[in-house]
Amino acid sequence: MDKKGAKGYWISTAKIIDQDLFDEYVNKVGPWLKEVGGQVFAKDTEPQGKERTEDANLAVICEFPSMRAAVEAYESEEYKELSKLRKEATENSTFTVMEGLDEAAKLRRAMGM
Repeated sequence: MDKKGAKGYWISTAKIIDQDLFDEYVNKVGPWLKEVGGQVFAKDTEPQGKERTEDANLAVICEFPSMRAAVEAYESEEYKELSKLRKEATENSTFTVMEGLDEAAKLRRAMGM
């Protein structure tokens, strides 16, 4: 975990079933996300769901400075509480924490290797 220069990401899809409750989650998670060094990298409310995500009406990618930061944020007591709102407001949700490319991989890619 934490290859040099590699960022961490949360990847999530879901079908929102209670917009008001989901809005409450967004209003609370946004400021908290900044506090822990995260940011929304991409968001789509009309994703093209494939392979068991066909009914998703939300896809989000959050970026963190490192894989460790992404995991620690997800496992924090604060997010455990916040995620209850997300889980109650959605169904068929998926959530993955992953590590991005490290600096060496980015360099090889840029050089066409």
